[in-house]
Amino acid sequence: MKSRPLVIVAVSFGIFIGTYDIAAIAVALPRILKVWHPAPLGLTLLTSSTFVGMIAGSLVAGLLADHWGRRVVLLLDFAAYGVAGAVSALSPDLTFLTISRLIVGLGIGADYAVVFPYLVEYLQPERRGRIMAWALWAANFGMLVAYALGALTLTSPNGWRIPLAIGALLVVPLLWLRRSLPESTLWKSHRMSSLRQTFTSFRSRRLWRPLLWSSIIWLSYQVSDQGLSLFLPLMLVTMFNSTVATAAWHSVLVKAITIPAALLTVITIERWGRRPLQILGFWGRGISLVLLGFILWLPSSSALSMSQNSWVAWSLLAIAYAAGAWGPDKTTVITAAEQASTEVRASTQAVSEASGRFGGLIGVVGYSLLASWYGAAAGLMFFGIMAVVGAIISQVTLPETRGRKPMSFTDSMRSPIPSEEHP
Repeated sequence: MKSRPLVIVAVSFGIFIGTYDIAAIAVALPRILKVWHPAPLGLTLLTSSTFVGMIAGSLVAGLLADHWGRRVVLLLDFAAYGVAGAVSALSPDLTFLTISRLIVGLGIGADYAVVFPYLVEYLQPERRGRIMAWALWAANFGMLVAYALGALTLTSPNGWRIPLAIGALLVVPLLWLRRSLPESTLWKSHRMSSLRQTFTSFRSRRLWRPLLWSSIIWLSYQVSDQGLSLFLPLMLVTMFNSTVATAAWHSVLVKAITIPAALLTVITIERWGRRPLQILGFWGRGISLVLLGFILWLPSSSALSMSQNSWVAWSLLAIAYAAGAWGPDKTTVITAAEQASTEVRASTQAVSEASGRFGGLIGVVGYSLLASWYGAAAGLMFFGIMAVVGAIISQVTLPETRGRKPMSFTDSMRSPIPSEEHP
């Protein structure tokens, strides 16, 4: 594989599959509830298992990618995903499904920890943001396809298995495309000689301070993003008393909003920069979700109740999805990889990624508990408040990384104020 577009497609295809998978299990949840009637603890373990796997997978893969190279991890992670995905589609019971979903999460988390450092090192700085935004645009289609498949297949009791099986089959063309990926020449020229050196480098304030803030920001976004992605069909069933199939189709409509919003990111990310997109997107998502939760909380006799103003609820939900897709859905990933030093880029990206996945776990567990105790309104307000936290922290701490050249750890130590670099 020598063509640059083919390399980008081979790497980006994994992003599509990863987001497809989250939506595939999301549309399966209402049917799983009807078929197996899991206890609250069993449902919580199932919905959180993928995120636990993602956390572990990203941390391990980051260290391995900095020590062994990016290419080997980008091949092994989806080989493991493909096997576990097939097993999850054939699971005979909830326990089997939960364990296989844990392994699925290992593969997805590993890929997300390495794919963006690889792109930062492979692409030219002046085109990097736009191309990475294009790659992340594929994620929006992944969820859309999964929701549509769910709507078409969930009419039968075992129809939930079909989207999961298709996710496993998609690994075959992905691995074929990745078989000839070139190794990162930048990593080869700056790799550290041992894992001990990698761990020692984390003592530097120049490294851990931006890593800390990017991790917290990523966590604050993924609370709402992964929570909404996983619970959207179930949430729509609860909010509008829809059938499972109708909720899946409505999920398609809501998720479709992210397609033009993400395209807007491609257009504006190199013109406006990463920082303004992230701040505006956080504020848009936070405010809209808090307002939606407030409307849901109102009594049915209120003039503003959702039963009488469902179009307001739909509009706020659409704004929340569009704001996230336009800003932090892309920029939290891109800026974390762009700020890191080459020698430890995968490791630091892995820490930020793991923090984000932990945020997804918080979102899933938090929404599950709050919705069971106080209704969907409390869960949505929780999502909105975390997005507002992300907006405030981004405003205070986020540097502009547009056009920044990949730096080695030595270069970053020599730079007096690395966070203020501009093209």
